[in-house]
Amino acid sequence: MASVNTLARVVEIDADKCNNCYTCITICPVKLCMDGSQEKLHINTDSCIGCGNCIDICRVGARAILDDTSRFFDDIKKGAKIVALAAPAIASVFPKKYLSINGWLESLGVTAVFDVSFGAELTVATYMEHIEKEKPRMIISQPCPAIVSFIEIYFPSLIPYLAPVDSPILHTAKMIREFYPEYKDHKLAVLSPCIAKKREFEATGLVDYNVTMLNLKNYMQAKDINLDSFLPVQYIGPLAERAVRFSSPGGLMETAERFSPGISRRTLKIEGVHVTYQYLKEISELLHTDTVLPLLVDCLNCEKGCNGGPGTGNHKQPLLELEHQIRKRNDWHEEYHKTNKGKKYIKRYHKILYKYWKSGMYNRTYRDISANNTIRRPNDAQLNEVYHKLRKFTPEDLKNCTACGYGRCKTMAFAIFNKRNKPENCAHYNLSLLVEEKNKMMEMDQLKQHINTALGLIEGLNDKVIKLNSEVGSQSSAVSESSGIVEKMVGSLKSTSDLSQQKLEVIEMLIENTNQGKQSMSDTIQSVQDISQSVDGIAAAIKVISGIAANTNLLAMNAAIEAAHAGEAGRGFSVVADEIRRLSESTGVNSRKISQTLSGIIEGISTTVKRSTDTNNLISDVAEKINGFAGTMTELINTLGEMSAGSNEITNSLAALQELTYSVKGSYGEMFSMTEKLRENTNTLSELSQK
Repeated sequence: MASVNTLARVVEIDADKCNNCYTCITICPVKLCMDGSQEKLHINTDSCIGCGNCIDICRVGARAILDDTSRFFDDIKKGAKIVALAAPAIASVFPKKYLSINGWLESLGVTAVFDVSFGAELTVATYMEHIEKEKPRMIISQPCPAIVSFIEIYFPSLIPYLAPVDSPILHTAKMIREFYPEYKDHKLAVLSPCIAKKREFEATGLVDYNVTMLNLKNYMQAKDINLDSFLPVQYIGPLAERAVRFSSPGGLMETAERFSPGISRRTLKIEGVHVTYQYLKEISELLHTDTVLPLLVDCLNCEKGCNGGPGTGNHKQPLLELEHQIRKRNDWHEEYHKTNKGKKYIKRYHKILYKYWKSGMYNRTYRDISANNTIRRPNDAQLNEVYHKLRKFTPEDLKNCTACGYGRCKTMAFAIFNKRNKPENCAHYNLSLLVEEKNKMMEMDQLKQHINTALGLIEGLNDKVIKLNSEVGSQSSAVSESSGIVEKMVGSLKSTSDLSQQKLEVIEMLIENTNQGKQSMSDTIQSVQDISQSVDGIAAAIKVISGIAANTNLLAMNAAIEAAHAGEAGRGFSVVADEIRRLSESTGVNSRKISQTLSGIIEGISTTVKRSTDTNNLISDVAEKINGFAGTMTELINTLGEMSAGSNEITNSLAALQELTYSVKGSYGEMFSMTEKLRENTNTLSELSQK
């Protein structure tokens, strides 16, 4: 296995201009040298073939050439001895003025300028020698360094088929070193249409500067240099014949036809990234078959040949316009040789050409740098895992839409597997996200409605929370007050219970006294009744006395009468009769008084008996009611006892209620805070849903 080779950077990306459109991946023949896994795309230089197609395709100008133009002019200013080599494409970049470039460079201090077209003539001569001596099955042309790098990195099996020959520029460089000793101590600078030439020069060490024609033009514009101010100066060395067309597609084949008529029938001419690299890949798969292969593959990376190379700035110019300048120059060169050499000018020209050619002098070998290709192939399980990341679950999901630049979903999956890209650059993935996002937006609209409803509810809840918080505060105060009142009430209940217990004892004594009073009253009534009966006897006796007094009075009267009748004899008897009469009267008066007194007593006794009876009845009623009140009081005392016993539970419950009230109050505060946060978050969510 070959070791990894660090290759020169030939393309620079301006991250500020790059918009990640990935058109560059579309045009890139190897694709996986592009790394789209980061925010901005960048290039893995060691796996980049330097074709420069990404520069031409970039519509925002985010790609720039990395060459040696600045160093070239700096060294000129420092007095460095430099010889310039102009590639054939210069006629299309500076039409009609390409020879004035020589005059301008010499004015700067460049010692001499050589035409690489003559080096191309030498190149074809080396090809012909290889074909004649080695009889190869196939030769792949190698003037294009991007194609050489493509084979060295990605298809090393084709290295044996690469023409073991130097490019036209290297032929020219070796020719100068070999046949122009006066320039042996000079540095060589190539006016090049190709950015990849820098790698060729570094690999061989034969050229010091790759000065692209585009940056040469930019330098002249920046310095306001007018080529009309400089006289045209012809190149040093022999003039090329038709190899001035080497920069055009088929230029090698046309030049080879002069060496070997009919070789064009065994030559395949291809150019452009869409054909060349795919063809080379297909050839690599047929090497071990008996498929008839072309003898010569005249291939170029750029569709318009070197005339439209990335180092020319001509990629937008019409092909006919570019070819027109080259053909005009070609016609002049062919006519020049025909006029000066006659009908046998080809033989005479080859005689001049071979003065600068030596067998084996222009041979080249190549490197197997396939280790630079670090791309790993995923197995089926790993590939499916990547597909799932891309939201590709069925064969129908493999759209191969080319939007990612890779052309195939499988290649995109390879890139992601090798961390050279990311799912976000897949159109299907993004479309799936958009569909999902659309569904989410619909859900978001519904959510938005719910949010608005929730906001209203939250506002109402906030108001209620505030109100409840206030009520809870009032309730807390009320509970505190109630707790105090209940405690007082409990104390009163205990006092009442104790007092009632005392009063119950008094009532019981009262009941006992009432019962005794009732009994005493009954005894009194009985005594009064007995007295009444006795008085009744006295009354009867008084009546008897009154009767006796009446009779006595009557006897006294009769005695007086008899005494009167008796005269003096009856005077004593008359005195007795008077005394008896007075006694009778006195007895009658006293009996009447006694009778009156007894009548009053009897009347009083009757009243007393009646009142005593009423009192007895009242006492009985009072006793009955006192007994009832005593029962009620007993029940009340029992109830008060139970209330007193339960008052501790009430007090404890009130304490717990008060504590709970404080907790609820705190919870309402937290709830209010939470609803405020919920409202803020809901507002934020609402704002996000509108974005």
